[in-house]
Amino acid sequence: MPAPRSPEFLRAIPSVDEVLSHPAFVGWRQTHPRFPWARMVRLLLEEVRGGTSGAGPDRAALVAWTVARAGERIERLRLGGQAPVLNGTGVVLHTNLGRAVIGERAAQAATRAMRGYVSLEVDVESGERSHRAQTLEELLCLLTGAEAAMVVNNNAAAIYLVASSFSPPGRVIVSRGELVEIGGSFRLPEILRDAAAEVIEIGTTNRTYAADYERVARADDVLLKVHKSNYEIAGFAHEASLAEIVAVARERACHAVFDMGSGAFFDFAGAGLSADRDAAAVMASGVDAITMSGDKLLGGLQAGIVAGTRAFVDRLKQNPLRRAVRVDKVTVAALQEIVRSYLFGEDPRRDNPSLAMITGGVSAHERAQGVAERVSPAAGPGFRVSVAADDAVVGGGSLSGATIPSAALVIGCAGEREATRLARALRMRPLPLFVRVRGDEVRINMTTILSSEDADVVRALLETMAAMPAAGSD
Repeated sequence: MPAPRSPEFLRAIPSVDEVLSHPAFVGWRQTHPRFPWARMVRLLLEEVRGGTSGAGPDRAALVAWTVARAGERIERLRLGGQAPVLNGTGVVLHTNLGRAVIGERAAQAATRAMRGYVSLEVDVESGERSHRAQTLEELLCLLTGAEAAMVVNNNAAAIYLVASSFSPPGRVIVSRGELVEIGGSFRLPEILRDAAAEVIEIGTTNRTYAADYERVARADDVLLKVHKSNYEIAGFAHEASLAEIVAVARERACHAVFDMGSGAFFDFAGAGLSADRDAAAVMASGVDAITMSGDKLLGGLQAGIVAGTRAFVDRLKQNPLRRAVRVDKVTVAALQEIVRSYLFGEDPRRDNPSLAMITGGVSAHERAQGVAERVSPAAGPGFRVSVAADDAVVGGGSLSGATIPSAALVIGCAGEREATRLARALRMRPLPLFVRVRGDEVRINMTTILSSEDADVVRALLETMAAMPAAGSD
């Protein structure tokens, strides 16, 4: 066998045309363009040439390897990627599964925006151009009590815009205990510095006082407070209150900004969950601005919301970067409907699936029992089907530590290895089902399974368990 990258091996590498003339490609050549296949084959042959493919050892084997891999990768690209899944993890705002699930009215509004023209930047009465998302901004002002508002593509962009909108280099003063990492290795200090801001760290990890802000604050600084959405500092700890930070900002002609992270527009404490700061109450405290995500506790699409004084928000709107982080017509359409449900609906949970899940508005136990009754008779001797009390969580860095009483459909397996195999097989279905594995059990938390998806769960379990090998066989 010739060594990888040896002259003999390199001479054995086929040409693109030779691979494409293989009989396996005949059907595709008749119904599909040639160029995707040619480019894929070229990429694979580069892997072969670089010695990273493991293919070989002769020309025929290299052709066969390239043909097989090209088919696999083209099929994965043609049919794979982002697609619907069933979320049985019990994590409501599951970042890897797309966070909030929007309701029917918001989805219809988004669909209408995608499929036709909309009054995105036009004044209907005058026919003249207006600014994007004007109605959405007015709705957000009603919801938060702010003088002005704007929407960008995520909360990190909102913070970036804040940090880059003041006399360069703008100074952002923040407690060391609030220099958070927001997930995916994106760290707040790095975002601020990349926005050409000078980050002034004050206090210590566990104790920061108003006097620490007073000591360094000067006119036009941003005093940034960051909500600890997904972590806690307990024990010998102290943080300056929002009221104290606002007082320092007034005295030193600074800007008090509260990054709320998730944001809250619903009485979660009244629903038996840990209280999170209400956006309107924070706005009423005298801050210059608040920022938050649109796809967390609000229950909307990915967006960053800024609400604040007119002077502060106008300054952000004058930033040339604003155009680079603006939202599209689909996001505007969906968020309009979601905010309207909070303002004008009897109960926003009625058309906000994520909010209903978080506040216990789903009949998890009854539905788990119903699924179990349909699955158990056909489960087979290697599986035990039952229903157990379980906890769901909010996720998405929201309502840290809060749990939601729920129920899970439990599939007991012969062992932990069998449970892991079943979980993987459920994920690999055309409609993947994501579950949790606990020891020798596969658990499907019903809080995050939509009621319209119960039949899909039944089908997934019955078909997958029927195809599983008997315990102990490989």
